[in-house]
Amino acid sequence: MLTKEAFDRANPNTIADLWRKVAAGKLLRGQIPQVLRRKTPALSPRILATLHKFALPDDCKATGVTRAYARATAAAGTLGELAVQAPNATPADGQIAVAPNGDIVVLAASAYLQVDVEFTPARGDLVTLVDQDVVANVATIPAALTARGVIYLVASNATVGGATGEKIIVAPGAPAAGQSALNVAKTTVAFNAADAVTRCTLILLVAAADDLDTVLESTDQII
Repeated sequence: MLTKEAFDRANPNTIADLWRKVAAGKLLRGQIPQVLRRKTPALSPRILATLHKFALPDDCKATGVTRAYARATAAAGTLGELAVQAPNATPADGQIAVAPNGDIVVLAASAYLQVDVEFTPARGDLVTLVDQDVVANVATIPAALTARGVIYLVASNATVGGATGEKIIVAPGAPAAGQSALNVAKTTVAFNAADAVTRCTLILLVAAADDLDTVLESTDQII
């Protein structure tokens, strides 16, 4: 019997085991639509200084914003419905977007105080790689993780080099000084040559080991 069919039977003797199998907490946090109400975005070292981000847990980064509404501003930010931009876009006033590291961002100059945001999270597992070698400005992600599928570079911290500390994460491509980025294949992390980074610590969001599609379509003895 497939796991999804076992859920349909809802046997009270096995339903708890089924919920454990699909990792119910991760499912609720990372795979169903999420709602933020009256939240205030703020600066972050992980994003461009011209932007403010909403405080999302590292295991609940966004894959897309479905709707956002600005209720209040400390300056002259446009209130009302915000226009959702393409992922990795830099939003202007009255706009909102998903940043390259999965955070949700708005323009800092809009100085929003209260914003409602509805978004779809990108389910995955957090993996921290400590003191990874950086060779010729590139850190190579272990094959075991790239085989699962890297979703986001959540955070990037240069621990040894000419310019150490947390780096701003930008879209795949060539990062500027103070920045880092995945390559398009999401197999390496690049730093700017001017930072002369030789070791780093990375936080990655990778495809979940208990991927819901795989689990539901699997055959199991739990009935």
